[in-house]
Amino acid sequence: MPSDSEHKRSRSGTPEGDHQGRQRSRAACAPCRQRKRKCDGKMPCGTCVRYEYQCEYAPGKRQSTHHMNGDNPPELVHQQQSWPETHDVKPSVIQLQAHPLTAPGARFHHRSILDPVKTRFVRANSAIAFPRILGMDMESETIPRLHSFGWCMGIRPEEQDPIIDISTIVSWTDMQRLAAVYFAIVKPELGLLEEADFLERASARYADTNGFNELDPILLMVAALGSFFSKNPHPKEAECVRMTKTIMTWRRLSINPSPNTTATWILITIYMRCTGRPHGSWLASSIAMHQAEASGLHKEMQTIAVVYPAASAADHRLVKTRRKLFWIARALNIVFSFEYGRSRVNFDVITTKKPAPDINGHAHQFVELADLLPSDFVDREREPDPPAALGNALTRIEEMPTESSFMTLLKADLAFAIYRRLWLMSLTDAKDRAETILNIGRSALEASKTLLDSRTPWWNVLHVPFQFVNVALAVSTPKSLNHISEAMALLQQIAEAYPTHMVREANNQAIAMVRMSRSRKEKELEALQALPDAPPFENPPSIGSTSGMTDAPNVDWNMDMPFEWDMFLNPNLVMSAQQNQFANVPDPAFNNTFGF
Repeated sequence: MPSDSEHKRSRSGTPEGDHQGRQRSRAACAPCRQRKRKCDGKMPCGTCVRYEYQCEYAPGKRQSTHHMNGDNPPELVHQQQSWPETHDVKPSVIQLQAHPLTAPGARFHHRSILDPVKTRFVRANSAIAFPRILGMDMESETIPRLHSFGWCMGIRPEEQDPIIDISTIVSWTDMQRLAAVYFAIVKPELGLLEEADFLERASARYADTNGFNELDPILLMVAALGSFFSKNPHPKEAECVRMTKTIMTWRRLSINPSPNTTATWILITIYMRCTGRPHGSWLASSIAMHQAEASGLHKEMQTIAVVYPAASAADHRLVKTRRKLFWIARALNIVFSFEYGRSRVNFDVITTKKPAPDINGHAHQFVELADLLPSDFVDREREPDPPAALGNALTRIEEMPTESSFMTLLKADLAFAIYRRLWLMSLTDAKDRAETILNIGRSALEASKTLLDSRTPWWNVLHVPFQFVNVALAVSTPKSLNHISEAMALLQQIAEAYPTHMVREANNQAIAMVRMSRSRKEKELEALQALPDAPPFENPPSIGSTSGMTDAPNVDWNMDMPFEWDMFLNPNLVMSAQQNQFANVPDPAFNNTFGF
């Protein structure tokens, strides 16, 4: 027979002397009290975590209950109670979420859900999310997971991630060298990746190269970009890019996205803009934006319902990374779409805040420049005067100071893109802004020379002087045409430094454009010279014209006669003299006329 103490232990689960015999918390949270569910008294409680309720306690009850029950030490309870008032201790993501069905306005279809484990972001009305939401609405103990139930027949097997050994493509020594080039040239301008974190994760990956890792495509693209900007390119640069594209377009397009996926597509976009044709970079930037949406990067974590809680210790780093990835991807897509004349990827609502400016980089300027560009989709109700909107954007771009040669070139690229639209819309508006364009272009030529001297082959080192030639020809004034010789000389220097097909093609086309302009000017001059050289007719003066006035008498102003210069130059003195004359010498006819 069990003793009394053992009998009590079996019922309560604790010895008689312990004070933990009560398993239900004395003070339940508000959602558990409302639904009459079991509450463990934690913050957040297990029930609220499971059903994604907003866990709240009545003021003044929870601290004393925990102290009496011994669930947590008093200092831990105090820390949990005080996090809203402190700035050092940040709440976990799950503590800031509301249940998608119980939060104010939650029944609206635009509510969104994020699964941070598989990193899937969908609206609440999605076929993926609705079974889970329905299960939570029924308060079931077995909630369906966020999953694509019944999405297809599943007749064919899904593709598997390729198994690669990254050390066979780029050695750890080469990776360190190429990463140093990347973080010295690319990172300051576009702000992607943090060097210390990258090297730490890369070192761990090289220590264990078995299987597939999400970091592999990022490592390959960092190596490719470092090789592109290096004075000593890596022999397997093309293989790094080819392997990354294979991974990202064959397998990674069909599985759950992640912030690493977005980062990889941003790197692909940059590389393709530096090395390929415009369609590829625009398409890559659009994919990066779609991957950002699929990862929920366009939403602040506090504005979406999170399925599973994230680690609270990494919240600040997670939030910072999400913001930077989204705004860099968005800026690239806007700039490339505006330059190329394609549609950008737009989201209805963006709640992600812009990242804080980096004192050691210029990525914030890149984001600001992209935000200044108006959309090519013209809504006449919102913007009745598109040329004026373009002119305002050009003014703001001109006034924006730049802190690097690359940003100066980017500023000129966008200014030229605006001018092309103005020139096609309204020649008057284009002529009015010609001086602005020429000023920006002259500064950009100096920036291009700087990057050429340092052998830093950003795409706009060539693109800006070529477009400046076209813009100067479009302005077609003597002042604008005077700048063409400087731009043509720079194109020649670029062709000598980089004797590639693309550079020579641009240089030859610029020469052809100048010749076309010269040919037109010569034809216009020939047409003017062909006019008959007939003497002009004598034109008799018309009635009332100044030419029909009689010649004024030849008055010798030096003749010896008194002349009142003060009265001549001061009308007030003349009037005063006349008034005095009338006052001293009465005129009967004058008085009779005016009835005095």
